[in-house]
Amino acid sequence: MIRACKVKLGRAPKQEAKLRRVLGLCCALYNAALQQRREAWQRQRVSLSFYEQCKELTQLRSDDDDYRNLPAQMTRVTVLHRLDKAFHGFFRRVKRGEKPGFPRFRSWERFDTLTFTTQDWHIDGKKLVLNVRKDPIVFQMRNTIYREGEIKGLRIVRGATRWWAHFLVDIGPAPTLKKSSTGVGIDVGLRTFATMSDGTQIEHPRFLRKSIDKLRESGQSVSHKRKGSRNRGKAKLVLARAHEKIANRRRNFIHQTVATLVKRYDGFAVEKLNVQEMSSTEHEPDEMTKKGARGLRRGIMDSGWTMFGTHLAAKAEEAGLPFVRVNPRGTSQRCSGCGSVVRKTLRDRTHYCAACGLVMDRDENAARNIYDLGRRSATGDARVEGAEVSSE
Repeated sequence: MIRACKVKLGRAPKQEAKLRRVLGLCCALYNAALQQRREAWQRQRVSLSFYEQCKELTQLRSDDDDYRNLPAQMTRVTVLHRLDKAFHGFFRRVKRGEKPGFPRFRSWERFDTLTFTTQDWHIDGKKLVLNVRKDPIVFQMRNTIYREGEIKGLRIVRGATRWWAHFLVDIGPAPTLKKSSTGVGIDVGLRTFATMSDGTQIEHPRFLRKSIDKLRESGQSVSHKRKGSRNRGKAKLVLARAHEKIANRRRNFIHQTVATLVKRYDGFAVEKLNVQEMSSTEHEPDEMTKKGARGLRRGIMDSGWTMFGTHLAAKAEEAGLPFVRVNPRGTSQRCSGCGSVVRKTLRDRTHYCAACGLVMDRDENAARNIYDLGRRSATGDARVEGAEVSSE
């Protein structure tokens, strides 16, 4: 199992300046490699591959002192491999008939990650040493890392206010899967963050809604400043800090929620949601106004359902607990008591079945259906459609 460990790096202005210089070189190389691919296709109808551009990088390193001082492996992974993945994603979306999204040029403000394998860096006590130039870049690590395993990779990420080191650690094989006795189905929502099949509910923190006024004020402040001015840079930093604070609070809430669930239950069935599709303007509910649909999309993005599912799957795997994703289609409309279909709109918050007389909260009814699908999937019932055991 591979797990990520996030480590805060200490303040070091001179070292940070060196890293910004490295990021600038990598960003320029990314844009140049993208331009090379575009021109090769436009002029000669030739698609350049990752390996062909790696050969070009070798020649560039022999001619340019700046790029010669950068580690070859780090440069290939950070720049050329990232660009190659962007093109693979573009062609995959074209093949599926989705919105393609052709790879775009990057500004230095949006190029903020350096990727290392197991080379060109090492840990010396509480210091992280990066051999990215003639003079090593040294950072003091502010918190310890998860050392129970072999470190497989490293990412250096520039945040809004400081730098971070993301270690990828191999913590060994997953433990044997335990038999569930207190499993639970989980239905995520907007009124409540999550509703369990046993009726337990987790309140929605709504971090974005609580901070929306400050975000608007900060965004307006940025728009009123002249582009390229120092005051605009300061205003953008204030806006970035506001977004970072919301993201940190949401991440902390999800970590605490997942830890509580793993202690309380020994098996999980959750919805397999396509959050990107749900938050798209192309899939707005017919009965909603434009303003209501916009609020729905904002609420979906504020909930962090994808992050919640990912963290819950990882923690369940570490603890050896069953984790199943099921197709959510029909879980809100079907009665968990008798299986009858009870049509509801988004405004209907109570489930009432005329066939069996079951009355309960619609989210709890959906959570029971999710749990039933997950349980039958785990026992190998062939009648269950869209259920899969997660291997994350």
